[in-house]
Amino acid sequence: MIYTYTLNPSIDHYIYVDRDIEQNGTNRAYKEVCVCGGKGINVSLACKALGIGTVCSGVCGGFTGDEILRQLKEKGINCDFIITDADTRINTKIVNNGSVTEINSKGTPPDKKALNNIISYMSRMTKDDTAVISGSMPYDADTVNMIFKSASNSDARLIVDTSSSALCEALKYKPYMIKPNINELHELFGVDGGVYENMKKVLSYGVSVVIVSCGGKGAYYADKGKSGFIPVKDAGYTVKNTTGAGDSMIAGYLYGEINGIDPYICAVSAGSAKAYCEQELDLNVFRSIVKAYSER
Repeated sequence: MIYTYTLNPSIDHYIYVDRDIEQNGTNRAYKEVCVCGGKGINVSLACKALGIGTVCSGVCGGFTGDEILRQLKEKGINCDFIITDADTRINTKIVNNGSVTEINSKGTPPDKKALNNIISYMSRMTKDDTAVISGSMPYDADTVNMIFKSASNSDARLIVDTSSSALCEALKYKPYMIKPNINELHELFGVDGGVYENMKKVLSYGVSVVIVSCGGKGAYYADKGKSGFIPVKDAGYTVKNTTGAGDSMIAGYLYGEINGIDPYICAVSAGSAKAYCEQELDLNVFRSIVKAYSER
């Protein structure tokens, strides 16, 4: 089973405006939408769109946590969250002509009981499972280590998509894959060695696969056998919302593995497909992009 863990989920409040934001003035939205968010949740949503089953887990609480669970149930996502007394955060996304300006709240660390429960939950996974730990982690270094240690000790295949010190800590546990963006990769090792040298350093920790997303340009990849860059394929679509595009790359990679298609092509295709959709990834868009790569 594929388990996704969102340790700092959110309700994402999208505000749509049709002109540039006026500083110190009144700005009026023509539409607003509230959707469940968080990188692990985004992975589960993309997996669902691609026909891949997951268990979506993590911690959530308060009225915002209740809304996340309601929405995920409505979407047919298999959920098993740890409930905490701390309210889940609300993030604001301002959408203007396809670009998204994000104002993300920090989030409140859950209490000790909730943390112990999620760590215990992770320890029940087996070598046949895949654990995807994604997103920010508003915890101290000791707690972050406990989380990664628990997932690693379960022998589940570990995929990590986080940043800064949490990503640094994750490398100690030899995850199967990490998926930083280009800035997060350079945060780890600096820019002097270049992307390929930095990916090589990641692999030296015992990581098997590294995918480095580069927004609308595409993604670098490296494993023990090869490395390269896959540019975004122009399939005739218009960018609508890039939020969650990087998370969808993990779902695309898993889709490629399961279906015997180049997982790196599928990863970039899924990221692109998500950006071309206003909210959730569309399977037909994804398939058309994968097909466009095969016709090159």
